[in-house]
Amino acid sequence: MKLKNHIAVITLTLAASGLLVWSGPGENNSPTIEGVWQVTRGGVNCSDPDQALGSTFPAIMTFHRDGTVTGAGKSPVTGPFDTPEHGSWQREPGSQNYSFRELQYRYDATGTFLGPLVITANVELTSANSFIYSSTIQIIDPNGNVAATHCGRATATRFE
Repeated sequence: MKLKNHIAVITLTLAASGLLVWSGPGENNSPTIEGVWQVTRGGVNCSDPDQALGSTFPAIMTFHRDGTVTGAGKSPVTGPFDTPEHGSWQREPGSQNYSFRELQYRYDATGTFLGPLVITANVELTSANSFIYSSTIQIIDPNGNVAATHCGRATATRFE
C-alpha cells in the first residue's frame, strides 16, 4: 500500500510541475506596461501641473520586457537632429505604477553637440491599454550643467 501511495504522490508531483512549466513564468494575465505605445505629450507649469503650457505633440514609446525603454518624439525643446530616446523602466509600489528615465542627445544643424535631455517620469497604467504619466525634463549643456528644467504630462494608448 505504501508503494502505491508513493507512486501516486510522485505522479501528482510530476503532473503539477509539468503544469507549471507549461504555463511558463512569462504568462501573467495582469496588465503590464510592456509593449508599444502611442503617446500624447505636453508641457505643464511645474508649480501648477494642471496648467498646460503650449500644445501637445505625439511620441512613440516601447517598454521592453528586459526593463529598457525606447522612444521618439519631437517636442518644442528638441530639434530635428536629436537622437531617439533610450532608457530604463521599473515597476513601482502599487498595483499598476511604474517609472522610467530616458536620455536623448541634442545636436544643432551643423552637428555640434548641444547636450543631453533627460526625462524622468512616474507612470500609472489606467487600464490594460492606456497610461498617464507626469515627468520632469532636464536640458543639460555639453559640460553637464542643468540649463533648464521643464515639467510635462502624457497620456498613451497601446499600439496593437
